[in-house]
Amino acid sequence: MEFITIALLHLFAVVSPGPDFVLITRQSIRYNRNVAIWSSLGVGVGILFHSFIAITGVVVLVTSNTFLFTTIKIAGAIYLAYLGVISIINSNKIKSLTGDVSVKRENLNGFLAGLITNVTNVKAILFFITVFSVVVDQNTDRLTLTLYGLYMSISTFIWFAFVSVVFTNDKFTRKFSYYLPIFEKVIGAVLIAISAQILISQIII
Repeated sequence: MEFITIALLHLFAVVSPGPDFVLITRQSIRYNRNVAIWSSLGVGVGILFHSFIAITGVVVLVTSNTFLFTTIKIAGAIYLAYLGVISIINSNKIKSLTGDVSVKRENLNGFLAGLITNVTNVKAILFFITVFSVVVDQNTDRLTLTLYGLYMSISTFIWFAFVSVVFTNDKFTRKFSYYLPIFEKVIGAVLIAISAQILISQIII
């Protein structure tokens, strides 16, 4: 029953629009399927990171330290704003990768973008606080908790890899090729809006 509850909560969390979804959509449009899937892998590894700090109790220390938690949120907001600005500025220059060096570099950059976006995602941090402090029984052993984290990491990767495939489908790109630069501008604006919302919330608080 505990696993089913966690799986359902994770399902609703991962499919709901947020920084991770916007990033993968952006990567699919700006680069290609490989880069988007590597970014999806970065997001999945980010989930493993959140699981680890939740299991070890570090997440409680982080969230209880106002300065550190605020710093993480601001850093994540700045990174999202950076991606948003780049998307808007370069929206008419959709990349076509050639050469092993370029491909490897862009794949690595894609992975790091997914990892950084997820690790600094406040929504993900709060989700794991909820799961590991409210849903999970205090008697649940660490091996089981680790398996929960592994499940959420893999399922997150599968979901965003699926999103990557959909947005890089040949029929999709041919049909909407004219609108892709416009769509990327919108994605960039959304990233900036998410960043602004996070920064404003910190100023108000």
